[in-house]
Parts: sequence; C-alpha cells; structure tokens
Amino acid sequence: MKYKIGKTVAVVGDTIAIILDDHSLSESGEDAGVPATMCVNLPCESGPIPLLIGQPGSFVDVAIPTGSLLCMVTGIKMTETTPLTSEVKTVLGEGDFLLANAKRLLEVIAIGTIMPDGVFERGSDVLPTVGVDVFAVPYDTIEKVYASYSKGSFSIGKLSVLPNQEAKINLDTFLSRHAALLGQTGSGKSWTVASILQRIASFPQSSVVLLDLHGEYEKAFRDYATYISASEIELPYWLMNADELMDICIDRRESAAPNQIAKFKELLQSAKEGHPENKALGIPKITIDTPVYFDFKSIISEFQKLDTEIVTGSSGRDKQGPLYGQFTRMLMRIESRLNDKRFDLIFNPKKYKTSASMETLFRKILGEEAKPKKLVILDLSPVPFDVRSSVISLILRCLFDFAYWYKRKNTKPYPLSVFADEAHAYLNDADITHRSSRLSAERIAKEGRKYGISLTVISQRPREVSSTILSQCNSFLCLRISNPDDQSYVKNLLPDSIRGIVDVFSTLRRGEAILIGDAVMMPTRIKITPPDPKPDSNDVSFTTEWSKAHTAIDVPAVLDMWRKQGM
Repeated sequence: MKYKIGKTVAVVGDTIAIILDDHSLSESGEDAGVPATMCVNLPCESGPIPLLIGQPGSFVDVAIPTGSLLCMVTGIKMTETTPLTSEVKTVLGEGDFLLANAKRLLEVIAIGTIMPDGVFERGSDVLPTVGVDVFAVPYDTIEKVYASYSKGSFSIGKLSVLPNQEAKINLDTFLSRHAALLGQTGSGKSWTVASILQRIASFPQSSVVLLDLHGEYEKAFRDYATYISASEIELPYWLMNADELMDICIDRRESAAPNQIAKFKELLQSAKEGHPENKALGIPKITIDTPVYFDFKSIISEFQKLDTEIVTGSSGRDKQGPLYGQFTRMLMRIESRLNDKRFDLIFNPKKYKTSASMETLFRKILGEEAKPKKLVILDLSPVPFDVRSSVISLILRCLFDFAYWYKRKNTKPYPLSVFADEAHAYLNDADITHRSSRLSAERIAKEGRKYGISLTVISQRPREVSSTILSQCNSFLCLRISNPDDQSYVKNLLPDSIRGIVDVFSTLRRGEAILIGDAVMMPTRIKITPPDPKPDSNDVSFTTEWSKAHTAIDVPAVLDMWRKQGM
C-alpha cells in the first residue's frame, strides 16, 4: 500500500513542485499526509517504519501514466497562502501571520521511472501533470533499485538516506569515461580519494598513479603502495618532447620567439640523430619527439655561436650574422634554469643518462619493480612552482604514450588510471604557465579511453579547471560546494534534467557526496566510507596548539631549510 504525502502543483523546466498534505486519518483509520514533525509511519508487515520526508537527497514517488516517477528532493520551504475572510476574523491582530495557512512545498527533480513491473529505468519521457498524487518511497524500493545495479560493482560508502545500503558504482564506467571529484576545502576530498584508492588497491592487477601535490597521502597507504618523492626521482630533459622542452627554454611571448622555435627544432633533430648511442638503437627514423638521449649542452653551444656570429658582408667588412642577438634572452633563460638547483631533476640527471635507462624509470613510475606495487604515489610537493607544469606534463604525456604503444604492441589496452589531485593548480585554462601540463591532461581526457588510460581530476575550484577536461568527464562525485560561482559552473556541466540537484551541494556534511553520471544508477547522496588509515590532511587545531605551554621556535632551522629549498 502506498502512503500519500501530497500532490504536484507546478512543473517548471526540470523542477517539480509538490505541496505536502496536512496529516489526517481516513475513515478506516489509516494515516495520510505529513505531520508537523515531517516524519511519517509507513505501514509494513513487521510494523510501522518511520520515514523522514523532505530531506535533501531523499526520494518521493510521483504518479505518471506509465508507472511512477522516482524523484530526488532538492529543497523544502514554507509558503504562505492568502487566508479566507472568515479566517481573518479569527486573527487576534490585523496583519498577523496565520501559521495554519502556511503550506510546505517540496522541490524535486526526476531521476527515473519505476515501471508497473517494478523495474527501474533511468530518465523518463513523461513528466507529471499538475494535481497528481505524490507518495513516500519506502526503503525496500531504494534497496531494489540498487540491487538491480550492484552485481559486479564497487562500493564507496553507504546511502545517506539508507545507511544499511551499500552505495554501489560501476567502477569500469567511473574510471574509463573519466571522472571529477569536486568539493571545497574541508569537505573531505582527500578522505574520499584515499578511501576509493584503498579499495582499488585490493585488485591484484590494479594500476594507478596519484599526483600528490601536497605530500598528504603517504600515511594513507601501508605496504601496498609505492611512494616516490619528486626529490628522489629524475625526469630527464631528453624524455621531453619538443613542445615541453621549448616551454621551459623559450618565452613564446617574445618577438624573437618564432626564430627561436624554428632553430630549436632544427638543432634538436640534429642532436638526437648525431648521438652515437642512438645510431646503434636501430631506429629507422628519429624525430624531434623520439625519447632518446642527446647532449643538451651541444644545443646551447650552437645557439651561442649563432647569437654572436660575425660574418663578412658583400663590401668585405664584418657585420652581424642573420640571427645575431636573436637568442640572447633565451640563452639567459636557459642558463638560469641550469644554475637553479630546483631544475636538477630535469637538467642534471645522475641515474638516467642513457636511452637504455628509460626502462628502469618506467618500471619505477608504473610500480613494476622487483616487488610490484600497483598503486604509485608521486609526491610532487618538493617540485618548485616554476617546474611543476613541465614535470606534470612530462609524467602525463609519458603515461599516455606508454598506454598508446602498449596497445599498438599487444592489440589490447593497458588499464591505467591517473588521479590528479589539486587539478586547478596545474590544469588551468587561464594560466599560460601551465599550458604544457594542461595540454597533456586534455589529450588523456579526449583520447585516453581508446588506449585504456583514464583521468580523475580532484579540485576545490572547478571553474578554474580546464573546461575541455571537465566536459569529457562522465561521472561527478561532488562534495560540499558552497561558493555560488562554483555551483553555477558545475550546474552547467550537468544534463538539463538534473541541474536542480546542485542546490543540495551546500547541505552536504564532511565526507558526504552526491554522485552523478554514468557510473551510478541514479544521482545518489552517499556517506563515503572512512579511509583506514587516513591521509595527512586534517586542519590544524588552533585552540589545541595555542593551549600548549610555550616552546621557542627554531627560526634558524626553518630559514635554513627555506634557503636550501628543502634539499
């Protein structure tokens, strides 16, 4: 038996307005409507089951000709009605508010259709008319909907409205079609990432690379992860393609940039072809993007000659060469990079100084060393800001190229998932300094699915993340988002039919999320399972630390580390 709670009063775009009936008893003594407590008792064989009505993220059942429409509540409010003249006379003072004339209004969006045979289908080609009945949704209905989707799926927590029901997702869809994990500071992003990856790590052949920008995930994984600090790894310049190298060496805004780029490509080609080791590799054709070792200093030497070249003119007098002074600024830029210790991981490799060493490096990055650990955490916190984009670009591009050539070699893809933490910091549309890392990530987002490489972006500022990347994400795990601009941006990423769900984002608790997209049966409010152990992302307790007895700060030690850049 269905429990009636109200009726529809408006259908505007994707939003359905429902007015709740006041609680009453039928002639047979059965309950109907919603009491002031907003809690109704659903009849059940084992006895009445209490159900709270109107909670954002909960569900209601709206009658339609083809069955019933399962809708999610996005908001609830009180609205006044104009009292009758006879009612006004009962008011003590003229103009006083009549609580009896205040109506409770639910705002809901359609999620899917429950067919007459009980089968749930996403979406609906029919919306309700005004005045149709609305019913409470019992827990067993939600359980049946999820049970139909749970086979072979992956749990990330419990349903917020049904704490005993596992929140199942299709992990294949979540990863292969790219995903975005969005939420403001303190909403539980790191907690959620750690929880998901701890469960992924249980697969014997899982292959995940996590870009950890702040070094907060080391504590979240025991012995089933490979932890690599950027201070301990080298990403040598010779692995970079031409564009990545030029992003480091050339300021594209300079007037001389076109000449610098053209000559750089020419000299790079010559340096790679001319290196003795590369001739022995048996490569039919070496290009400027072929990942082989070359002597970078030889390129600098050639630029220096061209920049100061003096030639004999037609009159027999010495004059400046055709490219005299064209490379001065570029050479100064390169020299500053070479003299900067922060760039040693790129320009001064000690381990990877031959083309053959490329195998060792990739085994490390992919977790394929002597004791394979398929979850690899790349701690990028030691990487200076100026180098960050180049390093991340190189990592992402190399992973994509490996996946591409793996499929070419084996005719089947190599499933590899990349989690990009704090993506807004280096996958930004507006900041030209992050051009190379953004382009590498966009390539994965646009083409990675064909080669088995997926991208999950994690950000507290979704409107600052590349619009190209987010447009390719088919699943969104949204934690608390209170900023109206970010809410509006996320809203524009979602299908028209469910945009109203954004209104729920600001009500989410820490560690609670709304999952939207192809990876889940329907938009779902989820309480994420706490990770064990937790990442090192907790906020500092000012009151705790300030309450301790005073201890002197070791200022010299801090300043010394600052000067040495942590080296």
